[in-house]
Amino acid sequence: MSRVVSRIAWGVFLLMLAGCGFQLRGEASVPESLKTLYIQGINTQQDTLGLQLKRALVRNGITVVDDYQEGAAIFTVLENRYDRRVLSVASNATVREYELDAWVTFKVTDDKGNELSDVQRVEASRDYQFDRNQILAMDEQERVLREDLNKQMVQSILRRLSAIK
Repeated sequence: MSRVVSRIAWGVFLLMLAGCGFQLRGEASVPESLKTLYIQGINTQQDTLGLQLKRALVRNGITVVDDYQEGAAIFTVLENRYDRRVLSVASNATVREYELDAWVTFKVTDDKGNELSDVQRVEASRDYQFDRNQILAMDEQERVLREDLNKQMVQSILRRLSAIK
């Protein structure tokens, strides 16, 4: 009896999950003109954002070339910035919270130099509690948050690239 109830419950759960529109994130559908891409303005070998961007593009079926090739679209990073600012201060004038901001400004041109997109800006931000008694842990937390910011910006860039006609 409990086996039947369990199967019915799973069936209802799966129907509800399918009915809400949930689907796993698949490949970004980018136009043919972006299937081969050259990235300039950021180091795709050492910079964490550049490396994550390159890996995400390759995962989505885009060939990323290290040196410019004829016929490759050009993804130009114009600005890649991080900023940390104080969000709140305790009564004894010590920092309690910080906000991390990150943004990337980029444009995409085809192999002939025609702009495929206007200059676009992708932003992400996170805030976190700061405890001066745990400095090493706070440094690690900030590093992890920066990685999360990069992942969010890479996903936003992929969505922007898929919107290019």
